[in-house]
Amino acid sequence: MMNTSPDALPIDETAAPERYRSLSWPAILSLAVGMFSILTVFHPVFWAVPLLAAALGWYALRQIQSAPGEYTGEAFAWGGIAAAAALGLLGFGIYHYVETHSIPAGYTPVTFDDLQSATEIIPPSAYDLEPTSQDREKRIYITGYMYPGRRNIKIREFVLVPTLGHCQFCSRQLKSTEMISVKFTGDLTTDYTDSLVKVGGKFRIDREQVATPLGGLPYQLEADFFQE
Repeated sequence: MMNTSPDALPIDETAAPERYRSLSWPAILSLAVGMFSILTVFHPVFWAVPLLAAALGWYALRQIQSAPGEYTGEAFAWGGIAAAAALGLLGFGIYHYVETHSIPAGYTPVTFDDLQSATEIIPPSAYDLEPTSQDREKRIYITGYMYPGRRNIKIREFVLVPTLGHCQFCSRQLKSTEMISVKFTGDLTTDYTDSLVKVGGKFRIDREQVATPLGGLPYQLEADFFQE
């Protein structure tokens, strides 16, 4: 009779023992950082969070693929990448929706691009933004940056520009139509900030300044709304 006890079973001495694989720390970190990608709901600057999560995830996948016998954690890496994409886009979508729907009632949203023309100094559509005898309360809403001036506190007048990339160290110069002379009405004042600001009010075009576009500011804004 054959002996089938465990001690009598043959042992395959050529079988290699299973090696322990380390869990990739970039994969774990990718998932952890990816869960914070929803921070893009507060400001586009937080796009650094999902980008970092995605970078860590791809690094982890490359690490695991280059040494599959030493590292594991593909699920964590893919989870981090997926969280970065899903939560990052969700947060930014909410942020964009709030920003575009936070325009005060009665103001027409305008961009600096709407005030430019490739063939004329002032595009015809810009004249349509001015108050008329039929609509004396017509107002626009525009975002931009305060051009640094001599005064930093309790400012009542400033120049609004589309970007802050026109410093003296930059080659690009602003056109006269890329600047708006803003004057507050009432008791409205503000302090200087280098953050994006939102301004609203009555838009006017100075015809005399249009005749000398290189030396003047044709766009004027009598602002009764201001928000950082």
